Amino acid sequence: MASDKLPWEGFYTQAQLRRWLAAIPARFSCRSFSGPSDIAQAAALAYAASRVSFKGIHIEITRKNAESLVTPVPFFPKFSGVREYAAIYANPDVPLARLLCGIAGEALALEAVGLGLQGCWMMGNYRRGAVPPSANMAEKLMGVIVLGQPAPDAGKGPRSRRPLASFCQDDPARWPHWAYAAAEAMRAAPSAGNRQPWKLDFAGRTLRYSGAMDSIDSGIALLHLECAAHMHPRRWRTGAGGAGYNRVADVPEDAV
Repeated sequence: MASDKLPWEGFYTQAQLRRWLAAIPARFSCRSFSGPSDIAQAAALAYAASRVSFKGIHIEITRKNAESLVTPVPFFPKFSGVREYAAIYANPDVPLARLLCGIAGEALALEAVGLGLQGCWMMGNYRRGAVPPSANMAEKLMGVIVLGQPAPDAGKGPRSRRPLASFCQDDPARWPHWAYAAAEAMRAAPSAGNRQPWKLDFAGRTLRYSGAMDSIDSGIALLHLECAAHMHPRRWRTGAGGAGYNRVADVPEDAV
């Protein structure tokens, strides 16, 4: 994608990114809920959904057919108490549509954490027929995030995340603090099957992300990186390379 400025560059405010960074440590993939958002939380979520969405992407929060949304999947933890969800739609003609859906959807999930709620991405393990089609027939359903009040025992167990060194192509302990902090924030990012299919490396002033060009998982990871680097001047660029594509964040010398 040849562009001087990528869609997420400067799209979110410093205040938004700072708020979401604070929410990352408290965020977990919640599968057990005690109820949906209350009136104030629902209003705040609806407002946030409109603010986090890029052009050609939109998010609808609904309780319609929420109970019938879940499809049991063998060997995967079960969902319970699902009463509310966010449906993420995109015009497939938008460049990097899935990536942008991942960024916007994760922004909403982190906003929910700040409101005292939790959520969990659902990529393929839900009944698509239970989700209303978008009012804009050109848009397609890209993913779902179930949302709500976490059950009292939700999130009590250990979180399964790969060691930081396992997806860093060099020693992250030798990186400058801002790059190490960004890698740790990305390490907390959820992904389908908890595979975390990405790599990071650092050279000079550049922290390079390697992953699929157009995937929701990459969008989620990139938002976590962007949140962690929000206080630094930076620019992004993309290029082909290796097993996929790279997102590269360049930070000026005074931030290193």
